[in-house]
Amino acid sequence: MGHARHGAGRTLAVPHGSPQHDRETPLNSGIVPAGWYAELKRWFHCAFLVISYFGVGILFYSHVERKACEDDAEPMCTEPWSPVDSVYFVMVSMSTVGYGDLAPSTPVSRVFTLFFIIYGIVVPFASLASQLATVMDHASKYFQKVIAHCFGHRDLREWFRQADEMDEVLANAPGAIIFWVSNMFVPVMMFTTWQLFCACIFMVLQDLTFPLSLYHCVVTATTVGYGDVPIMEESRPFAVIHIGVGVALLGACIAEVPALFDIRSVQIRQLEILQRVLDVEMIMQLDRDGNGVDKLEFCIGILIEIGAELAGLPLQWEDIVPFIKQFEAFDVDKSGHLSTEDLELMASTMEANRSELRKQLSRQMSMRWHHREAVPVEGSVVESPHSPICSQASNASIASWVEMRQKSLTGREVSPVLAEISPEVETIRATAVASLPLVDLRQAVESRGSSLCSPSRTPGSIARQVSL
Repeated sequence: MGHARHGAGRTLAVPHGSPQHDRETPLNSGIVPAGWYAELKRWFHCAFLVISYFGVGILFYSHVERKACEDDAEPMCTEPWSPVDSVYFVMVSMSTVGYGDLAPSTPVSRVFTLFFIIYGIVVPFASLASQLATVMDHASKYFQKVIAHCFGHRDLREWFRQADEMDEVLANAPGAIIFWVSNMFVPVMMFTTWQLFCACIFMVLQDLTFPLSLYHCVVTATTVGYGDVPIMEESRPFAVIHIGVGVALLGACIAEVPALFDIRSVQIRQLEILQRVLDVEMIMQLDRDGNGVDKLEFCIGILIEIGAELAGLPLQWEDIVPFIKQFEAFDVDKSGHLSTEDLELMASTMEANRSELRKQLSRQMSMRWHHREAVPVEGSVVESPHSPICSQASNASIASWVEMRQKSLTGREVSPVLAEISPEVETIRATAVASLPLVDLRQAVESRGSSLCSPSRTPGSIARQVSL
């Protein structure tokens, strides 16, 4: 299945079948591979959600709900739901199968079930389905390796990696049949095998014919749940397992289809671009700065042309510009690549600027305390807008700090000192991150800082603004 790496803002989609790398932590380093450690944590989390959900259901329904006695001939005889009944009802509900053989009968129970079902569908069952889909995905990757070993690599990426000439890539493009078989064979086989196995079990437990038992299993997995094949008491523990796994597997299979359609359409579009004779006019349209099409412009332009997406949205040049600016800022000698000297110079500059910023802050604190001693009355109004705290030197020093931080950090990191000086210059953080021209930064700081000098401001409010 397709995956996505999430972060702040828009995220890049990770293509189907690409390797997932988990960060190594002190807990798992040297003991268990990082990928398996993360996978184990997800399984424990899923097990906790499902078991705790079942536990709450057992505690509530076994004490609130009652059913007709099965071993008593008296028509009015009732007995509490057993733990098996409660677990069975919870699974039938959160999987949306809903046979109707067990249902809440009191107003309190119905209100509780209303919220309980919604939570069960959104949290525990979604977690269970996600984990089973991960198992299916791992099995699919293994099967794709088998297909590659038997029939050769039929994946577009593998052809790009292994082919020496572009003509070889175009002549051996992955076929549709191999693509769909290699990606859907394992999910379909897992679902089919599970349904056949469960049909055999229900044949024994409920004395059904195989066609009727298979009919019941498939109807259940699709969550239609007609309820025309009753589930006996002794069959309910296995029915819980069948429902949970069967519904999750079918959901994973269905979710795989649109994702594969998207992947296949991108592959076809990519092949069309490669096979097409690119005319001069189209290539020149990729030029962004008027000095010809370089490698970066060509590659990004082709990605945009084939419909590459960023977090589900079409990729645009505006999405790439911040990263280009960040690279250019790191490239101190403007050589077009980041050398060791660039990185060392950047680190030393950052350290020197931190020391200078600390000195500037120390002077500002002295000015602040001097001003507070000169005007001891909290509610008094500042008479002169030219007090030390409001001087142009103060604003200029703030602007110089922004200049130093922009030169050293270039929008990648903004020191908390800018936010500590005044809440009113908090907007500088967004401005610096956007890597705007320095003159705009200085004007923004000075315009924001000038508001500190308003005669209507009290010393208390100014002190709060410049407080550390």
